[in-house]
Amino acid sequence: MAKTRAYGADAQLLAGFEGDYGVAPDGTGGGVYTQLSFRETSLGAERPLGYDPLLGQGRDAQDPFYEAVTDEGEFTIPLDLRATGFWLSGLFGAPSSVDNGDGTHSHGFISGRDLPSMAFEIGHTRLATPRYYRHGGCVLESIGFDMARTGPANATIGVVAQGESNHAAPADPSPLSYALRRFSQGSGSIKVGGAQLANVTGGRFSFSNNLERVETIRDDGLIDGADETEATAEGSVSVRFSTDDTITAAVDAEAPVSMEYGFTIPGAEGFKLLFAMPRVFLPKRKQELSGPGGVQADYEWRAAFDPTEGHLLQVTLTNDVAGY
Repeated sequence: MAKTRAYGADAQLLAGFEGDYGVAPDGTGGGVYTQLSFRETSLGAERPLGYDPLLGQGRDAQDPFYEAVTDEGEFTIPLDLRATGFWLSGLFGAPSSVDNGDGTHSHGFISGRDLPSMAFEIGHTRLATPRYYRHGGCVLESIGFDMARTGPANATIGVVAQGESNHAAPADPSPLSYALRRFSQGSGSIKVGGAQLANVTGGRFSFSNNLERVETIRDDGLIDGADETEATAEGSVSVRFSTDDTITAAVDAEAPVSMEYGFTIPGAEGFKLLFAMPRVFLPKRKQELSGPGGVQADYEWRAAFDPTEGHLLQVTLTNDVAGY
């Protein structure tokens, strides 16, 4: 039955890659857009009111004016075996895909490349008069996630869009989709120097393309683009102080180490999602004692470009999808 009020349970997210920046692909024939799962979103356009008080007009306020349009926000998404590759294609560009010959395919994404633009549509499909908010000229700026011992594995994706438009029909009547199969925190790992880091209790990872908004003067108030600048990756690891000196040895040597954040799926050999950084720097931290319990230290790390590997970050997704 059609509804008069919108609910998140009825929301639909469609995404497609643009051929030209700001020109949403035509999905009227079907199969151009992909329907994606998400937990929440803050993507939306804003055009605030400006105020410039004038004298000689009496005490009552006069008309405000409209500022330029800002269309930005985030998606919180599940780290999923298949659909994550679609998001990674927006964050890093098209992957290099290899058929492993055993029913699995490995997709490699490299930082520092040119990025595509995308179109997103957030639809409220079961309203009596459905509404579909379409965002064109979208460029993915960042991804971040936390590592813990339990719970689902989710990530936050930052998006910079050019503008928003309202439509009465979906961009694609029959979009593509991926069968959902999620990674979980219980199958996550953090490795240093290729070995599992011992006594680690938590972690955080973030990568950013550090987009520069091209804010030119134009009569519609939109930006002209979102250009990628320096790619950065940073995060943290929380470890219990113990006889294992993997972290402290790297800190004392003031030398970079390789680091890898990863997820696997138990019982599905070969399926994995790995974020690998060949050169990571760790700062020296003081060891604080705050009581009779275990001693823990949090290390904020920062990745750097490796001239031998030719990148700062490589993401590898191994699944049963042939390509993106």
